Amino acid sequence: MLTVIMSIISFIFIFSFFIYEFNKTSLNGVVKILLATLLSIPSLKLNSVLFIFEIHFIVITIIFEFLFNKIIKSDNTKYKKLYMYIPIPLILSICLMYFGSYNMNHILKTQYNIDTYKTLSKDYKIAMIADLHYPTSTNKKDLNRLVNRIADEKPDFVMLCGDIIDENTDSQERIETFETLGKLSKLSQVFYVYGNHDTGKHSFYNRIPSNKLESLIENYGIHVLNDEQTLLNDEISIIGRKDYSLHQRRDIKSFETNTDTYNIVIDHQPKNLEDCSQSNIDLHLSGHTHAGQIFPLYYIYELLNINELNYGQKYINLMSAINTSGVSGWGFPIRTEHHSEFVIVNIL
Repeated sequence: MLTVIMSIISFIFIFSFFIYEFNKTSLNGVVKILLATLLSIPSLKLNSVLFIFEIHFIVITIIFEFLFNKIIKSDNTKYKKLYMYIPIPLILSICLMYFGSYNMNHILKTQYNIDTYKTLSKDYKIAMIADLHYPTSTNKKDLNRLVNRIADEKPDFVMLCGDIIDENTDSQERIETFETLGKLSKLSQVFYVYGNHDTGKHSFYNRIPSNKLESLIENYGIHVLNDEQTLLNDEISIIGRKDYSLHQRRDIKSFETNTDTYNIVIDHQPKNLEDCSQSNIDLHLSGHTHAGQIFPLYYIYELLNINELNYGQKYINLMSAINTSGVSGWGFPIRTEHHSEFVIVNIL
């Protein structure tokens, strides 16, 4: 549903842009409309690389037009079209697509070391991934490679922080995803919380009931925590929260979070961080933001204060909050903002 709405909006925007540009030419009106329609077609499929290329091309063209008019102040239409409207935006857009593809598919390891004042029987290592959105930019071979990299870290726990699949993941791909990630459960305990895309609720045709999805996930040894809490080794408390988009989830204060245990919250979205910090939570792990994914969304998020934490680590009182940029991205296999990553957290 969301994809369809966004596609329609994108088509109208791109169609309007091309009509505006063609109005500067002497082309026949019918020809202008036909050309604008043809060039706008990629926007009807949001996960198309052509669509994201088109968006970058339009934005760069608008920027160059503004700069040209402000700085050069020339009315030489032929000169403008020759040097600005076509070659420079085209070359820059192609370069950005190449960079975005490379950035999306080269997954880095990001590591955080956290000192705790609490007495633990050992140091703990946590591996975390979020926002895989399988198979946006990942196939089974790539996912196996990622699983092997995580396994090589020998984590005590693996946290899957939501949107591992989405509305574009078909039934066979769901099995493929959790069968592969389930290999980690043979080495360490694996926990899962739902994101806002996992059940495909934004899709007309590819939804899956949460109880059916939970059964599938747990069939491969992965523990789903849906507003639930579990205690490990009598010293690590893990709370997995329902996604914030549901608006019907337990208050963090309703969980048992005493000062004798090291309390971890896994939540798809970086929400209610202040409340968590005041409820004896020591570590908050989240994803969702993709660190913008497409430039300059990260800076827009920061400017407008859209998320409580857009990327990285933040200390709130005695709690450490970590937000990952994600191991992939939504919609299209391009990332022009920040890198793809899996996260290792060492509790010392």
